[in-house]
Amino acid sequence: MAIVKPKKHPPHMDMTPMVDLAFLLLTFFIMTATFKTNDAEVTTPSSVSTIKVPDDKIMIISIDKDGKVFFGVDAQSTRISMLDNIAQSKGITFTDLEKKKFSLQSSFGVPLNQLKAFLNTPDAQMAQIKQPGIPVDSTGTSQLADWVYAARKADPGLRIALKGDNLAKFPVFKDVLGNLQSQNINRFNLITASEQAPAGFKMD
Repeated sequence: MAIVKPKKHPPHMDMTPMVDLAFLLLTFFIMTATFKTNDAEVTTPSSVSTIKVPDDKIMIISIDKDGKVFFGVDAQSTRISMLDNIAQSKGITFTDLEKKKFSLQSSFGVPLNQLKAFLNTPDAQMAQIKQPGIPVDSTGTSQLADWVYAARKADPGLRIALKGDNLAKFPVFKDVLGNLQSQNINRFNLITASEQAPAGFKMD
């Protein structure tokens, strides 16, 4: 009687679970990745204050080491309303796509005459743009006060915080204060890095 040999099959591995795992990992890294932004790089001075700056309903004016001024508000809806207010007061028209892109900017530092070009820059190139800063010269062209007014009109409950670099020059800070005072604003928060209080020091 002939012996029937079973047909040999090459080893087989089901790759479906591996593919699923690869897509899960890819999705995880995309969702958790921190992309480079064009926010101002500011190294703040330190202080022993224990008062924390609010996390919401806040506008932040930043001054980098080169004296460039950046401005931003925290909520996307407020950013769009603020842009609409500026557009109305300056006679500028922004498209829905430009408004959407503006709402994604946590801060910006470009003059009004360059804003549309900035918003139409491809996403991949925006982080590489060297923003010149918002004009704040209280004796010449100044636009910071306009943005502050537009932001407060969009949300009257916004609080103001200043964030200045250690190397920023005082004249720029003085011009920023002049813009705020032109809007009758004399109270604001200063953002600083935390520092250990000296022994025996007590906050009033």
